[in-house]
This record gives sequence, C-alpha cells and structure tokens, in this order.
Amino acid sequence: MLSAAIQRHPSIRLLLPLVAGIVMGWYLHISHIEWVCAIALLSWGVLVTERLLSKRFDWLFGSALNVFILCIGYLLTSWQLAKIEYPFSGKADSYIAVIKEHPQEKPRTYLLPSDVYDRNGKSHLFLLYITKDEASASINRGDTILLNTTLQAPSNDNTGDFDYVGYLKRKGVTGTAYVRAGHWLVKGHNNKTSWMQRLQDSRAIVIDRYKSLGFEGDEFAILSALTTGSKEELSDEIREVYSVAGVSHVLALSGLHIGLIYGFMLLLLMPLWKHSSYLKPISICIIIITLWAFAIFTGLSTSVVRSTIMFSMHAIASMREERPATLHVLTLTAFGMLLFNPLWLFDVGFQLSFIAVASILVLQPRLAASLPKPSNVVVKKVKDIMTVSIAAQIGTAPLVILYFHRFSTHFLLSNILVLPLITIIMYGAVIMLFFTPFSGFQQGIADCINSFIKALNELLLFLSRLPMASIDNLWTSVLEISLFYCCIYLFIRYLNLRSATRAISTLFVVWLMVGYHLINAINRL
Repeated sequence: MLSAAIQRHPSIRLLLPLVAGIVMGWYLHISHIEWVCAIALLSWGVLVTERLLSKRFDWLFGSALNVFILCIGYLLTSWQLAKIEYPFSGKADSYIAVIKEHPQEKPRTYLLPSDVYDRNGKSHLFLLYITKDEASASINRGDTILLNTTLQAPSNDNTGDFDYVGYLKRKGVTGTAYVRAGHWLVKGHNNKTSWMQRLQDSRAIVIDRYKSLGFEGDEFAILSALTTGSKEELSDEIREVYSVAGVSHVLALSGLHIGLIYGFMLLLLMPLWKHSSYLKPISICIIIITLWAFAIFTGLSTSVVRSTIMFSMHAIASMREERPATLHVLTLTAFGMLLFNPLWLFDVGFQLSFIAVASILVLQPRLAASLPKPSNVVVKKVKDIMTVSIAAQIGTAPLVILYFHRFSTHFLLSNILVLPLITIIMYGAVIMLFFTPFSGFQQGIADCINSFIKALNELLLFLSRLPMASIDNLWTSVLEISLFYCCIYLFIRYLNLRSATRAISTLFVVWLMVGYHLINAINRL
C-alpha cells in the first residue's frame, strides 16, 4: 500500500528522505560537515550520470536521489542551527543591542527580543529581560542600547517536560539575558522598519479598533486570536476551557480560518464568473491574493502558510474540471516549507496541522461512506462535520497526548456546536471592519459579535464542566506514538484488501503497542 501511495503521490518520495535528513541534522552532531557535502555532490553526480545512461539503472537513480535529498535536509538543518551557535563565556560584558519588537510587559520585567552584536559585528537574536522601572518603560522598538550583562544559553526547567531549549532553537533564538536597572543606556534610534514590523503595526491598529468598539476581557482576547493571530491576551482560564472542550485549534489560525475566508470570497465572486467565464481567472487571482494577504497580515505561521498554499492550489485546480491530487499537494507543500525552514518539522503546530489534514484526506471519505447518505441538507452538513472531526481526531490524538497529556472526550459535540458560531464571528468581524467609516453601524455589528463570543465562551465553559470532559495525565512515548500510527496504516491497508495475513500483522502491532505501554506504565509506578 505504501508503494502504491508513493506511485500515486510522487512527492512522498521526496518528502520522506528530506524528513530523515532533517531529523539527522537535529539530533546528530557531525563535526566533519564536508563529508556530508561530498556525499551530496557524489549523489548529484550519480543522478546526472545515470540520466545520461540507459534506464537499466533506474534503481541507482532512485537510491542516489534519496541520498541527495537526505543530505540536503541534513545540511539545511545544520546551517540553521549554526546560525544560533554562540560562544558563551559565562561572564558579564558590554554589548550593543537593537530592539526588534515592541516591549512585552511581564510582572517584574520587560521582554525585549533583540539583535545582540558581538565584537565581530555579527548579530544573534536574544531575549532580553530588563528590570521594570520608569526608565525601561520608555524603551521602544528600534532603539539601540548599550548594555552590560551576562548572556546565557537557554536551559530546560527540570520541573516540567516542556522543551524550552528546542522551542527557542526553532524560533531562531540564541539565548537569554537579564539586564538590571542602571546597566543599560539608549544610544540611538533607527526609524527604519521591516515589512514584518509594519505588519505588526497594522495588527496593532486593528486590535486598538477592537478596544475602541468596546471589546474587553475574554471576548477581546478571542476576537484578536481569531482574526489577527494575537494570543497574548488569552488568559490561562480561557485556554484551559477551550483545551478541555477539545477546540483549542480554533484559537490558533489554521485551515478552519483560511477555509472560512476562502468560502467568503467564493460567495462574493462566484456570481461574477457564472455571469461571464472570462472573469473566472481574475476572480481566482483575487481569492489567492486575499488569502496570502491575510496570511502575511497574521504573521505567516506554519499552519496558516500550509492552509493558504492548499487553498491556493485548490483555487487554481478549480479552473479545470479534474479534481486536484490533494494528498499530493499536501506533501508537496510540506516539502517546500521544510526546504524553506527545516526546523518547522519540530514545531508542534506544524506536526498537528499536517497530520490533521492528512487524516482528513485519507480517513474522512471512508468514514463518510460507512454512514447512510442523508437526504436532508442540514443532516448532511452535520455528518460532514462529524466525519471530518473524527478523522482529524484519530490522526492528532496521539500527538496531543504526547505533548499535552490530555484527551478531550467531548470533541465531537464541541466541534459541531462551535463551528457555526466561529463562522458567524469570523464573517461578522470582516463585515465590521469593512464598515469602519460608518461608526454607528459598525458599533451595532460589534455589539452583536460580542454577544456571539460570550455565547461561545459560555457554551464551552458548560461543555468543559461536563462529567469526564477530558482524561488528563496521559503519558506516552515517541515509540508508542509511532506504533499507533503504524496500527492506523496497517488497519487501512487491511480495509483495502481484507486478508488473514494483513489482519494478523495489524493485531500483532496492536499487541506490541499495548504491551509496551503496559510495561512503561508499570515502570512509572
């Protein structure tokens, strides 16, 4: 089945060795990087030579291609990690830093993501924590400051299982530093802003508009997260409610939100190309530009980029009558994103996003076919939501348990009830911002959206308080998760061709997974 899937979706053949190379580059530290470069060049030479020869050496071409892509993955990862390496001395010294973002207020400090320059003029991204006082409150983005501090390599907190070091590496952060009061001085200011900083300012304008319209508390935090991707205002309580209810994914911009925008644009533009087929290419271009404008506006997170590429491909494919090879597009999207930034592979959002979509593409049609075909339109929509939610949950549940140690039992009910409200809030927010010149009418829309967000929060609070709303303190390992996905693969393989051999192999892996889990559970007692 795997070979057949690779033949149908050849981008899988490219993705697998790339992932293997990235994993090797992350976990292995080979000092002689020139050997990897030599192997990559040798593989490239074999590829060229084999193409010049007869097809009798097709196996050689495939092997050389895999080795070449694996080396590329390893080299890209090594170069990314090399950018954040720094010779920490452990001693206090003077440095010049340029503030990259607006200061984030903490209980006792201000957090300043900054480019810190060493004596050779090379910059590294550090998280500076400056003591909160009247002087530090005046620091702005773009300030150049002279500081005296000790730069520290990031370290993990032994009391938890969160990989803080890996998190900072994926963000390109070299380390942290605490700067005491009186140990810094503003030396100048650079008024030049990057396009990412200008986007941050645009998001800040939208967020300030929300505040002026009367949004506050949890309602303001939810609206900001849904429309701008800003989650700083989300309280721990509201995060917990959404997590227990099994709908944390709605707070992180992803395929759901891009899909709603895509549907909204189709609703507006479809009458144009139905009136004239010549307008269809123009309408498709407008849709794609709108999707990417929203993706850039919200900060180009991995899940948004993936969803935007997918819907852009879907929009382009709608120009033809043939259905697009969606799984092929998904794996090709992953391949391109990992070439751009291989460290995205270790981002939890990246993993959950692609696993969820892959599960929907593979499992949802089978689940839908196994249920009776409803004649009522509303029932059909509910069925679609149910099968999509179940398929996504099957794929993502192991990773959620691995990273968050929780399984939400009411996820199906929560998603069915939440999706209509999220749709109304998202579309309402677009309409509300569109009527900015008409303050009175805009305020009326804002009041309606505020009421829907309150209803959404109250509904999820009720669902989170239901008996057995979530099963917590679930602990598993990477090997168990791998065995689980192996079970899913073997089970689908069995459904395609039901035979005793495939049934036995599936049951054997299930027994192996359960046995390994029981052994680990006993050892933890």
